[in-house]
Amino acid sequence: MYSSFIGKVLDNYRILERLGIGGMGVVFKAIHIKLDKIFAIKVISPGLAMNEHFIKRFQTEAKALAKFEDPNIVRIYDLRSADDQWFIVMEYVQGSTLTDKILKDGAFHWLEALPIIKQVLSAIGHAHEASIIHRDIKPNNIMLNDKGTVKITDFGLAKDQSKTTHTLSVASGGTLYYMSPEHVKGFSFIDARSDLYSIGMTFYEMLTGIVPFQNIKSDFDIRESIVRKEFEKPRSINPTIPAELEMIVMRSISKNPDDRYQTADDMMQAILDFEAQYGIAEKKQTEKKEHTIERPVVYKKSVEKKDFPLPQKTIEPAIPARKVSILKLTGAVIIITVILLVVFKYEFFLHLVSPTKQLQEEKILSRLTISSTPESASIILNGDSLGQTPLKDHILKAGRYSLTISKENYNSIDTTILLTNNSDLAMVVTLHEIKSIQVPVQTQQIPAVKQRITSPIFAVLSIQSDPSNSEIWLNGTFKGKTPLHLTKIIPGSYLMEIRRDGYVKYTKDVNLTVGNNQRISAKLTPYSGGLSVIKDPPSATVLVDGKEMNSQNLPVLDIKGIPIGKHLIEVAHPGYASFKKDIEIKRDEIYKINTKLVRLEGDLSIQVRPWGSIYINDLLQKSSADIKYVVRLPVEQYDIKVVHPTLGIWQKSVQVIEDESTEVIVNFTQEIGVQVKAIDEQNSPINGEIFIDGKNTGQLTPGNITLRIGIHKIVVKKSGYYADGGEKEILIDTGLINSLIFTLKKVN
Repeated sequence: MYSSFIGKVLDNYRILERLGIGGMGVVFKAIHIKLDKIFAIKVISPGLAMNEHFIKRFQTEAKALAKFEDPNIVRIYDLRSADDQWFIVMEYVQGSTLTDKILKDGAFHWLEALPIIKQVLSAIGHAHEASIIHRDIKPNNIMLNDKGTVKITDFGLAKDQSKTTHTLSVASGGTLYYMSPEHVKGFSFIDARSDLYSIGMTFYEMLTGIVPFQNIKSDFDIRESIVRKEFEKPRSINPTIPAELEMIVMRSISKNPDDRYQTADDMMQAILDFEAQYGIAEKKQTEKKEHTIERPVVYKKSVEKKDFPLPQKTIEPAIPARKVSILKLTGAVIIITVILLVVFKYEFFLHLVSPTKQLQEEKILSRLTISSTPESASIILNGDSLGQTPLKDHILKAGRYSLTISKENYNSIDTTILLTNNSDLAMVVTLHEIKSIQVPVQTQQIPAVKQRITSPIFAVLSIQSDPSNSEIWLNGTFKGKTPLHLTKIIPGSYLMEIRRDGYVKYTKDVNLTVGNNQRISAKLTPYSGGLSVIKDPPSATVLVDGKEMNSQNLPVLDIKGIPIGKHLIEVAHPGYASFKKDIEIKRDEIYKINTKLVRLEGDLSIQVRPWGSIYINDLLQKSSADIKYVVRLPVEQYDIKVVHPTLGIWQKSVQVIEDESTEVIVNFTQEIGVQVKAIDEQNSPINGEIFIDGKNTGQLTPGNITLRIGIHKIVVKKSGYYADGGEKEILIDTGLINSLIFTLKKVN
């Protein structure tokens, strides 16, 4: 994967070889082609350079290391970017990690371990004084150079406590074996005592060669052990460790942070007191010669192989250039003396106004057109007569006016109109004739007369809208907000507008008649834009604000009609890291996103004893493997099979977990005791012969049999009976099966 980097030149640094994989990238050995000097550079993958969160974490490591001038912390010289490739230039350390030394030689003698731990405490104490918490201290991040000097690396998960924000939870990173209980629980605040716990666990492994949960397989059980279970004491593994030194280790890995050493200086002082008690300063040279030949017999721990997390690559839409509006206001202030106002008429004064002001006056004028049925109706505007209908293109200034339209023998219309800047308002009104009612008289002496009653007759209008609280305008006049019920509307034709910010204006011509209650229900359409998502893999699902879109198995998904405003976009697929982004949809624009989801990966470690061939999903991976086989795989479930030509077959499904090491140990030399029972159809015990892999063991049920690790075929036989379900093929493995029960039925 990273072989393509070898020989490449990044800003005067030629990459020579890969040194290792850290929490935030790959570390290479490089030479400065102009200075002819060796450096270590940590490179971030080009495919991750678009991920802002990953870049921020990468820069965090550089800033954390740059704060230190400590001989036991690897020095950083620069943070650079060349050809879209981010990398950190660091001090090159000629040496190996504590993990490498433990794997090669087993546990350290306690006299060898003391100066190393003291250097670690000195360096981490320095970091704590600068308010930096490392959060991922482990043997793989502690190097020893050729002179025995400690160099602490990989501050990719470091946290600056001087800032107000709290540290991330357990999900944010760290290596499970060395996490403190509060880190495992995901507490929102982790302080320096969490680092001291990790140092204590590293010290434990240096003295014993293993961690206290070496044989625990599942991550859940490891977390349970860290949080709740008491650890096995180091002296039970390596009796040569002094009891006083064991007390220091056990206190440093206490479950409760308050029970640990509170600072690195406190733990350092405890070690110095121990050395004074043992007279280490005077005796350590002779003792070291006596003990360096023999190391205690301990288990060797597997190399912890962690690849850095791969954030998803995104190509975001270009940011439009900002539009800068410059409004230049020029004008002249004309001071007219009191004498001019007295002498000249107002019309003459208008001729003195500058052309600029005249242009401004023209811009705010509006036109009013009125027609009526019947015609020749009188028009009164703000108490002044404008003549009779039809009235066409009458020029008025913008503003609110009272309008009366009347005609003899017809009901008049009284309303208010609003003229906006540089607009045209056309009104069509219908006047309704006043009907006369004949009133009879009581006596013959008074001749009958006709009397006309002029009571007005109105129409009723009810308006609802979705969303509600929208503005209602009739013929340009604001009437209120929905839901709205108008009971005294003059009959006639109206242009109705429903307005609301963020929505397309709804318009409708309505004709209101006498005594009619017209109901209108309108659904406004929000202003919207679109979204175009390029997906890799094509089967990924796109969610907008948590709602799944119609995601077909196509590389591009186009979504229309998304309301303008901010939305959360998520692209997800099982086994891949999800892509999430807050975006803003603008009116009539298409927001484009290009996503390439990154497969989640984890390590699978398989150890076979004494040896065997390893298959993954029926594909041969390693023939006759006698050392640990480690492979990095996408997160999913795999069928693991190990075959030995004489000792048997072991087969099991194993789930690879994101950024964690799933360990499988197959020990064909190990034997497991299994109790075999038989019952009849009445659940009463019954004696039967036990057959293993087709051979009679000579034992009767109930009986205990001992089987090698692997797959075996077991059945119980008895004359006149048969085993319900027949022969059982089972995997014998640690903690899987303790007993088997067969039901024997009589042969008819």
